[in-house]
Amino acid sequence: MTVLHRYLGIVIVAMFLVVVVTALALRVTRREETPVWLWVVQHWTENLLVVQTVTGLILLFMGRRAVGMPLAWLHYFYGSLFPLVAIIGGRIAGLRRERREYVGLGWGAFIAFALTFRGIQTACGEAWEDLARCVGW
Repeated sequence: MTVLHRYLGIVIVAMFLVVVVTALALRVTRREETPVWLWVVQHWTENLLVVQTVTGLILLFMGRRAVGMPLAWLHYFYGSLFPLVAIIGGRIAGLRRERREYVGLGWGAFIAFALTFRGIQTACGEAWEDLARCVGW
């Protein structure tokens, strides 16, 4: 289950990055409408984040702990609580706009990307070498 948790986190970070880059590209090209597939990617990323959080809670209840750095307890906040809040904020911002909903989605995904990536880093260790070893590169 630890391997699932680790690689699901990587997939979630990558999907958030796809939303951010796409929203930026849409903004640069001054597109008005948000593509349906972007909503689909955002929706599945949110679903996977919920699955990831539940998986993490199961691991926590099984006695598994994040151990990468002195402040590894931050992993629980960076990895689940804050990205969920960022997603909700991004979704609300996206829905409140009549045009360019992707702007809210992009900002929410950017914040969630950064926090989720930080969650992975707090579990793996501060150094880039630790992170690369942890994710299997």
